[in-house]
Amino acid sequence: MQNIIIRLYLLQNKSILGESKKNSEVYINELEEKIVDLSLRLKGKTSELNSVRESNTKSIGKLIHNLRNPVGVIFSFTDMILEDLEEYTPEKLEKHLQIIKNSASFSLELLTIVAKYSQLQSPNLTYSFQSLNYTELVNDILNEFNAISVEKNIKIEREFSKNPISLTIDVTEFAVSLRNIINNAFRYSNNNTTIKITIKENLNTVETIIIDEGIGISEDNLPAIFNEFFVVNTYSEDKQKCIGLGLAITNKIIQDHKGTISVTSLINKGTQIKIILPKK
Repeated sequence: MQNIIIRLYLLQNKSILGESKKNSEVYINELEEKIVDLSLRLKGKTSELNSVRESNTKSIGKLIHNLRNPVGVIFSFTDMILEDLEEYTPEKLEKHLQIIKNSASFSLELLTIVAKYSQLQSPNLTYSFQSLNYTELVNDILNEFNAISVEKNIKIEREFSKNPISLTIDVTEFAVSLRNIINNAFRYSNNNTTIKITIKENLNTVETIIIDEGIGISEDNLPAIFNEFFVVNTYSEDKQKCIGLGLAITNKIIQDHKGTISVTSLINKGTQIKIILPKK
């Protein structure tokens, strides 16, 4: 009887030990999987961080390159004014001060744009999404260009419903992308032309189409227009220096909104830009 009890005890403990060993193996396997997962995530974050660093290094290099000329102009004209101040007529002084002001204005604009681009590259970037009437936003932004529309006699055609179209977006950031596109349409359009903006509401998406009758973009340059610091012409039609970050910023913001942007263009015929955003 005693032998039977001992055998039962040993069998029971053997079963417990076997189960314990099995649980330990499962735990070790799960732990190994978690370690591998964490390792891959760390590698991904490291790669992302290196990409941001590389982008920031490139931005700083381009920033220095683009700032060298306007800062040089500011220094040179300031030096001339200080050396010959007594011989300056009011007209000459005003002319040279205007050159200094323009160079300083460009430098500040460049710094602002590069800061925005660097912000958008950050892995910690967050958006403040909210639901709003999208057609109202587009109308408000178009109204900001009324003055240049009158100055260049460019007609603005709106083709969208007066009824509200609800979208969930970061208003501040997405407005930046719209302004960049519309601003380009005006900058690269000749006088007495038309810019047409169409908004289409589909079942799951909203399309925004902006068409100008400007100088256009060659087929060779189209694939690169969203690259940072890419410029087709150093100066636009209004003699403003091009930095080459506007469309890169626009593309990043639209992608972060789970949308797409596409461009078609013909030299001396005009450009069409289409933005497709998901309805949330």
